[in-house]
Amino acid sequence: MTRCVGFTGPAGEAHASLLLMQLRIGALILFILLALIAFSELVFSNLGTLNGDLAGTAQMLGLTPVQERSRLLILIALDAIAGVGALLAIVGLLVRNNLIAYGASLCAIGFLAYGVYQVFAALTQLSDAVRLPVVIAGALYALLGVAAWFIGRRAALAPQ
Repeated sequence: MTRCVGFTGPAGEAHASLLLMQLRIGALILFILLALIAFSELVFSNLGTLNGDLAGTAQMLGLTPVQERSRLLILIALDAIAGVGALLAIVGLLVRNNLIAYGASLCAIGFLAYGVYQVFAALTQLSDAVRLPVVIAGALYALLGVAAWFIGRRAALAPQ
């Protein structure tokens, strides 16, 4: 039985159950949003650019088309890792098993690596015109990875 400090008896158990339910719902919402972000970035931005005007995008970023293709393939792989991790975390939350820990970790690693790669690429490869927006986007992705890690670990450690 789960108990909540400050409450006794059935009221304490009901309060603890409510807190656990709120944690699971909050984590579920976060991982649904993270899956949507990762897969929409993968499909509409990275795959769209890879299959679209690659030369124009490469020129805007100050890269050659070959460099831009390599950059996009790396970003596609990192988006897929983050998105699959988010889906595993969602499944773990819905079936209430330990899959949440693996999914949250994979999602966090994907988003952190994506963010670090974007910041690194912006500072070392991209033109000055796009450097700041890409650094900011990379930092936000890294923060999403940190959020996935903390929320996922908290949900995984909560009693089933």
